[in-house]
Amino acid sequence: MKRLKILMVAAEMAPLVKVGGLGDVMGSLPRALAERGHDVRVLIPAYSSRLAKQARPIARAHGFRGRLLAHENGQAAFPVWLLETAAFLRREGRPYLNRSGRPWADNPVQFSHLSRMAADIAGGHLGLDWEPDIVHCNDWHTGLVPVWMRMNECNLPTVFTIHNLAYQGRFPPDILARLGLPDSLYDPEALECYGDVAFIKGGLVFADRLTTVSPGYAREIQTPLFGAGLDGLLRARAEQLTGIVNGIDLDSWNPDTDPWLTHHYDGSDISTTRKAKQAEGDRLKPRLGMSTKDKPRRPLLAWVGRLAEQKGMDLLLAALPVLMERDIDIVVLGDGEAAFSRALKAAAHRWPGRLAFKQGFDEALAHQVYAASDILLMPSRFEPCGLAQLCAMRYGSIPVVSPVGGLLDTVIDAGVDPKRGTGFYMEAVSSEKLVDAVDRALVCWKSSRDWGRIIANAMSQASSFGWGERVQDYESLYLNTLDSYLSEHHRALISLPDSAKAGKVSTEARE
Repeated sequence: MKRLKILMVAAEMAPLVKVGGLGDVMGSLPRALAERGHDVRVLIPAYSSRLAKQARPIARAHGFRGRLLAHENGQAAFPVWLLETAAFLRREGRPYLNRSGRPWADNPVQFSHLSRMAADIAGGHLGLDWEPDIVHCNDWHTGLVPVWMRMNECNLPTVFTIHNLAYQGRFPPDILARLGLPDSLYDPEALECYGDVAFIKGGLVFADRLTTVSPGYAREIQTPLFGAGLDGLLRARAEQLTGIVNGIDLDSWNPDTDPWLTHHYDGSDISTTRKAKQAEGDRLKPRLGMSTKDKPRRPLLAWVGRLAEQKGMDLLLAALPVLMERDIDIVVLGDGEAAFSRALKAAAHRWPGRLAFKQGFDEALAHQVYAASDILLMPSRFEPCGLAQLCAMRYGSIPVVSPVGGLLDTVIDAGVDPKRGTGFYMEAVSSEKLVDAVDRALVCWKSSRDWGRIIANAMSQASSFGWGERVQDYESLYLNTLDSYLSEHHRALISLPDSAKAGKVSTEARE
């Protein structure tokens, strides 16, 4: 296997900064590549002075005020570079939204700076002693990387991964002038998108290869229902589009060794596993103000993730009055839309001791909730991949999901295939069908034999969700992309419009 030099660019990376699944992937995929012998560097913004103080300057930005920092972390398996700008530092650890929950007004400028820094690294313009063979960009925040690379005549191949097509980075057309990019990029064959400029189109149009985070989602986004207005473009680029299911870190997500658990288990003995999970529930519930006096024990249902309509939080709230008529408890851990947070706080007040809501994200608590819960609720309207269901299955918490995207690729419906089942599908995306799916799961839960089989299946299948096979898929993708790129005498893939090629890039983007 050829040793590749790979520059990965993203808006977040666990554990330095994490909002969702993108952060998890960027924390684990580069490490998996590095462990395979590749020379990987990750570039993210420095969102706080605390993070910047853990780094040393190695270069100054070109075209805007900023510095490239090398993060000082001897435990990392790969170097991490940070883009420091005054505006990013002022975010105090909040990558996308300010304290009022609104997008930062300077998001387009700052994420353009991130893309421009990546292009300058790739082009060897910063005097560093390292240049990549390939650049891997992620989501709209880095969509301008291929654009800046081509504007600066940086001849390297690029891969762009769609983690969630719904987030497109759309701004008024005059943003191009603020960024120092030519107005000719306001073109349907470039960045124009229904009257806006969409950063994500920079990646979708100009990257050499496209990936998304599950084969199911790769198919779905080529349809009007899931394509978010970009399905036509994605169909046009179908030959360059690949779906690769995300992995999870099997060492971090391991109920047999998890440092945040008191009672460990590995699924080899289902009776022991169920007793350990019950013990974790008895330990967790008092911390959340929930009762442990239920005899016999009630099943514990969990929600871990963003409080968003995409995730089906409105469906759960609509279903709660019916669900709470069942002999169950529910715990919700997550953050998101303010209206959902208020509704969950009211629900916790309405059903004290049986419904707990913990706002925000707490890594240790997430592990404990997966371990303690019997059922995970994930009624997503669409789901590019989903990591919660993978983590839940690893901990023997059985997912109830809508059969879309990555959920369809990773969960086997126990009603359809009782011998291999790992979860339960909703028949449609509605609160009523969510209740129906939960009821089917509860019937199975009452049968020790049936539920034990599903736990065993889920935990066994989850062990295959590491990065082992996935990282090989990325290796093959990188090599194929590089070979295709180097073999072309002329760029046969998507190119900039002639007018954009002739456009002059301003030397100073306006803050």
